[in-house]
Amino acid sequence: MSPPAKFSSPSPDREPGGMRVLMVTGIFPPDRGGPASYVPEMARALVRLGHKVEVICLSDTLANDDSIHPFPVRRIRRGIFWPVRIVRTVFEIWRAARRNDLVFVSGLGSESALAALLAGRPAIHKIVGDYAWERAVSRGWFSGTIDAYQVHRKSLKLATTDLVRTLPLKLARRIFVPSNYLGRIVGGWRIAPEKISVIHNAVAIPAAKTPLIVLPPWQGKTLITVCRLVPWKGVDALIRALPTLPDTRLVIAGDGHLRAELAALAESSGVAQRTIFLGDVPHSEIAGCLAQSAAFILNSTYEGLPHVVLEAMAAGLPVIATDAGGTSEVVEHEVTGLLIPVGDSGALRSAVERLWRDPALCRQLTANATELLSKYFDFNVMVRSTEALLLSMIGSSRGAEPLPVEETP
Repeated sequence: MSPPAKFSSPSPDREPGGMRVLMVTGIFPPDRGGPASYVPEMARALVRLGHKVEVICLSDTLANDDSIHPFPVRRIRRGIFWPVRIVRTVFEIWRAARRNDLVFVSGLGSESALAALLAGRPAIHKIVGDYAWERAVSRGWFSGTIDAYQVHRKSLKLATTDLVRTLPLKLARRIFVPSNYLGRIVGGWRIAPEKISVIHNAVAIPAAKTPLIVLPPWQGKTLITVCRLVPWKGVDALIRALPTLPDTRLVIAGDGHLRAELAALAESSGVAQRTIFLGDVPHSEIAGCLAQSAAFILNSTYEGLPHVVLEAMAAGLPVIATDAGGTSEVVEHEVTGLLIPVGDSGALRSAVERLWRDPALCRQLTANATELLSKYFDFNVMVRSTEALLLSMIGSSRGAEPLPVEETP
């Protein structure tokens, strides 16, 4: 057994051998999304390793049963007047940070950075995308890709958005990202390279259970995508491809502001009967939806490292994905999935048809993907790598060597 860790950070009532970690997130269950899944999973894992964790999050309602979590959750109402909410959030993070060793930021970066600075605690930020680009696209200020945004000549409005994104990271002790691709993006924001680490996303193999969401019977093949209904996820192109794939139905798990527009597109394309909008699906039910499908597709123009692709692979589905962002660090063409060019509708259609007519290829892809998950995207490896990074921030040392940050070959 490893000896107790020795800490140099002066948290007032820390127990020997464990860290006290404050995790901050903008979304948390019952919200949907990557951080809403990641934060409780990582918090539970750190608790199992003997650390103390508490969570501060925004929430639409304060009436949630958080007794199900083995850590305390402090919710701040999302809908209050935003200047009041920001002040309240900074105060709550500052107050909690003072009784913890560090602040683990998975959202609310500006508030967390300021509060950690005031409390004299180190902050580590997990970055899974470019907030400035997403905001610019959603507001109609920019229409290009994330890569184009990085080199785009910025107006005052965009430059200000970039500053809001980057300043908290300048104040951070460490930053980690889920892909080498995102590491290069963040490095381009003039962040010191030695502050950036890569810890790949990971997934646990889901336990089999009876799904609560049962898809209606279908004689053909079921293609599923799981994503937010936002422009860069490319769901419109999937719907447009359906008329040329007559034996295929498309299941869309996820919600967003494009829902009505996409439903109208399915109607006008004559494929409404073969397009199933599941809406906002609880993360606990995603594995059940995947298990009822024949293949998974992700048609994004941008991904940091798509956790949902890992989930599809863990569910035993062959995967089709666009060669966008960090996706190629998971999907190797014709080895662990089929990788198609962004925006190529012909390649998309051909990839689906290829899977339908070649069961042997599907079996080979899923077998290779399973091997990849066990080797490079194991949940326990991700947790231990994250723990080692957190411990390094507060000057601890253990008898065992810390796990290196994982990188795919």
